[in-house]
Amino acid sequence: MNASDQLANTGIQTFARLRRRWFWRFAPILAAGCVTVMLANQWPSTPVAATTAAQAMPRIMQLHPSEIVAVQPQRIEDLVKVTGTIHPAREAAIAAQVDGLAETVAVRPGDHVEAGQLLVEVGTTDLRLQLEQQRSAIRSSRVQLRAAETTLKRTTLLFDKGRAAQATLDSAQAEVDQLAAEIATGQSQVALAEANLQRARVTAPFSGIISTRSIEPGQIVSPGTTMLSIVDLSTVRVEVLVPLRDSARIRAGQSVRLTVQGAPTEEFTGKVDRVNPVAEAGTRSIKVYLTLDNADGLLRGGMFVTGNIVVRQDEDVIAVPAAAVQTREDTSYVLAVVDGQVQERPIKIGNEWPATMLVEARAGLADGDVIVGAKLSGLSDGAAVTIAGN
Repeated sequence: MNASDQLANTGIQTFARLRRRWFWRFAPILAAGCVTVMLANQWPSTPVAATTAAQAMPRIMQLHPSEIVAVQPQRIEDLVKVTGTIHPAREAAIAAQVDGLAETVAVRPGDHVEAGQLLVEVGTTDLRLQLEQQRSAIRSSRVQLRAAETTLKRTTLLFDKGRAAQATLDSAQAEVDQLAAEIATGQSQVALAEANLQRARVTAPFSGIISTRSIEPGQIVSPGTTMLSIVDLSTVRVEVLVPLRDSARIRAGQSVRLTVQGAPTEEFTGKVDRVNPVAEAGTRSIKVYLTLDNADGLLRGGMFVTGNIVVRQDEDVIAVPAAAVQTREDTSYVLAVVDGQVQERPIKIGNEWPATMLVEARAGLADGDVIVGAKLSGLSDGAAVTIAGN
């Protein structure tokens, strides 16, 4: 055997050894593959009908309870929002009407007073003296008048007999007329003195609360001097400004609901009393006057209030959110939820309430219907839905 043959034999032996090593190393993998192929051939295939059914099952959309609305008759109100300030229904500045010394000041700010109650008494000594003087003058004039009348009667008799001159008769008549005029003047002065005596006692013109006091006992006052202020808060007045665009809907007698700054949880009711016919200068607003009952005395002048005027109120209205209404070719409809499925429900639109974002459904819906309350993407007629939590 030559060298070339030996080399060839050596190569063949080496390849045989490598082949045996490769076979035993990959034999487990080859066996597992064969088993898998056998099992795959024996395993039953998935039916085509089942696969098609799974692909045909509709997708169910889940709705949150806040996205649905149960339709029911309700009271609907159209409101105009207002803000304003409270004022007393009645208030008065009490001024002195006579000169004199303020001897008595019987009240202080915050005191409740009744109509006719004494507030201030100005010294009346001088007034009483003046009154007595006028009365005395009248008494004196009456005595003189009686004497003058007697003289006139006597002179008239003498004149009729031709024993008295015409001038004498005229003089007697003039004396009587003059004394009668003096008595009339004196009576007027007496009435004035009596009135001044009454004015010296200042009383409350109505029941209310003293709000200010400007004098103290011992102070000299003169006619026109403001001494006290009194307010009546049993009923209060509220002045509010309303935009011109809303003013045409406001009328006397409409209901008002207000809350007071500082007490937002308590609501006060009142009514529209008057509406100013002219807009406020420099604004596009109308002043409206409201009245509120304040028998409990909780409201005070100067308080800031906010609230609403009820300009329209409708009972037993079927209304839906404006966002729930959709339109197609001039037809309005909503999406009703019936037995887990969405159905288009045509409706007839009635009144609208922008303040509450509601729309009246005059036809197409009934009490108890459930609708989708907003426009939701991907939701259309026939879609399957479920409500979360149900």
